[in-house]
Amino acid sequence: MNKTLPATDKKEITKQKLIDAVGKILAKEGFKGLGVNKVAREAGVDKVLVYRYFGGLAPLVLAYSQTRDFWPTKAELIGKDLDRLKQMPFDRQMAEFFKRFLRAIRKRPLTQDILAWEMLERNELTKQLEQVRIKTILEYFDSFDNLPDTIDLSAIVVLMAGAVNYLIIKSRIHTTVGGIDLASDQGWERMETGIDLLLKGIFDD
Repeated sequence: MNKTLPATDKKEITKQKLIDAVGKILAKEGFKGLGVNKVAREAGVDKVLVYRYFGGLAPLVLAYSQTRDFWPTKAELIGKDLDRLKQMPFDRQMAEFFKRFLRAIRKRPLTQDILAWEMLERNELTKQLEQVRIKTILEYFDSFDNLPDTIDLSAIVVLMAGAVNYLIIKSRIHTTVGGIDLASDQGWERMETGIDLLLKGIFDD
């Protein structure tokens, strides 16, 4: 005998279908391909549910941006060793952040596609996703109390994050960059070693 799901369960399943549909469309078609009708068709539901459950397209995109499928959380980047991280010199703390960030994005192929689209498009939805990323970075560094005040930390974070994003996106099409095989774990290990060296050079007194 078929069991009928409670209304609350149906609602949550439908909401998840819509959230998943946003990620799939963004990855395949970018932000210009994103619309209420298309999201509803991808999810296999009536478009009125986008408004009923989320209030419109922008809040739905925000809901997607807050999922672990799209972006790593502070907890994922820090893991269970915050105390150990706090005891490291600041250059090591920074290096650990970017190495963990790199690994987290490498595990998210849909996110890689969305980041690639963001390089071509700029609108209110891309700004919304960008704010989620900035919030995660700020939350991460707020966990530490020895941030240097003599260095433009924001500029360094932007440059490093941009470099990591670029290499990950490029590796989706070009398996070799500068003679380094980015289709292999060994190639990415070389990149992580490079991160260590760069940040040591920046913060080394």
